[in-house]
Amino acid sequence: MLNLKSEVMNTSLRIICKKNSLKNGLYPIYLRVTINRRSKFYSTPFTCKLTEWDEKQGEFKSKFTNAFVFNKTLRKMKDYASDIISILEMEYESYNLVLFDKYYSRKTNEGITFVQFFLKEIEALKSNSQVSYARSMEDTLVALRKFEKKLDAYKFENIDYQFLTNFENSLRKKGANDGGIGVYMRNIRRIYNTAINYKLVQQQYYPFRDFKLSKYKKRNVRKALSESEFKKLLDFDNEKIPSSKNARYAYIFSYYARGMNFTDMAELKWSDLENNYFNYHRNKTDALLKIKLPNLPIINEILEFYKMYRPFDTPYIFPILKKNLKDYEDSELRARKHNVISFYNKQLKKIMESCNIEKNISFYTARHTFATSALRNNVNINIIKQSLGHKRLSTTESYLDDFHDSEVDNVINNIF
Repeated sequence: MLNLKSEVMNTSLRIICKKNSLKNGLYPIYLRVTINRRSKFYSTPFTCKLTEWDEKQGEFKSKFTNAFVFNKTLRKMKDYASDIISILEMEYESYNLVLFDKYYSRKTNEGITFVQFFLKEIEALKSNSQVSYARSMEDTLVALRKFEKKLDAYKFENIDYQFLTNFENSLRKKGANDGGIGVYMRNIRRIYNTAINYKLVQQQYYPFRDFKLSKYKKRNVRKALSESEFKKLLDFDNEKIPSSKNARYAYIFSYYARGMNFTDMAELKWSDLENNYFNYHRNKTDALLKIKLPNLPIINEILEFYKMYRPFDTPYIFPILKKNLKDYEDSELRARKHNVISFYNKQLKKIMESCNIEKNISFYTARHTFATSALRNNVNINIIKQSLGHKRLSTTESYLDDFHDSEVDNVINNIF
């Protein structure tokens, strides 16, 4: 039975199967460390069905494929943790989870390379349901590996100022802009900071003291439609560009659904909607959002259209997913959403050109259009933060960048 207790510090170690399923329907296995009633969970490489896990014993059932080998690995993980507890009991009068984590991380990550640690952090994000962030990190690693073929052998010390400068120059030669490069660099910085916290690399090697990321910050880039421009979109005749109808309807719906993301709209079911009310968990942050659609002719027009327009049989409101979400592989689902939103963005560009709107508008800007419209109407920024499902107020505040200085002054002055 994989369970140990220390009477002195009220410490327990246990291998558990978490009850929150992953995208593939399987359940992740963790090592749970509890010290003085506070717990921390350490991921393992294993997942299974609930019927394959022996909760009482804390191990895979004997009929599970590779149960013997997997259980042996889990016991080794628990033994490592147990050895650390023994060291802490001998060397310290008292200890806590922070001290345990320093020893455990040092032991489990000893000799780890830059790429190995990068991959571990990606898996940790996926286990924490931070799917979008994990995908961004995966894209960064793909770009790094294309740039440096021997990257898998690199240690953190090799990721220095010169390496980052060469990586940036390589990306620019391929046509990357500040926005895309900035995302890659921020992801690398996150990995480096985490490695320093885990004592895997010394502070003296930290390259981002000299390699500044502030240069990638976009300034004076308007990402929203003005009120008059949005009205042009509302008044646009679908018959002028019939192929753009789905893109136009989706953009307008996103705006009135408080800046709902495309990936969340794709998964919105008819059964979720009742009298123009619906709740959903935002994919990016897992925030629970409660939406009431306004009782407007355009909303009724959109919903009535999709009740009739059913190009394939799915439970979803918008014709984005051709089959049930659970029937998609992760890569297949990602590709499907990417293909549809790419098509929508091309159609939105045609609408903007037809309306003589000289802005590079994509579907994502519906969120910015909603946020800036709310700000122009003096809605408290904390309410906008909640409506958008942001975790940090600073993210919402960044939407102020879409305002002209005079507009910002008007909003702020109305506070006093």
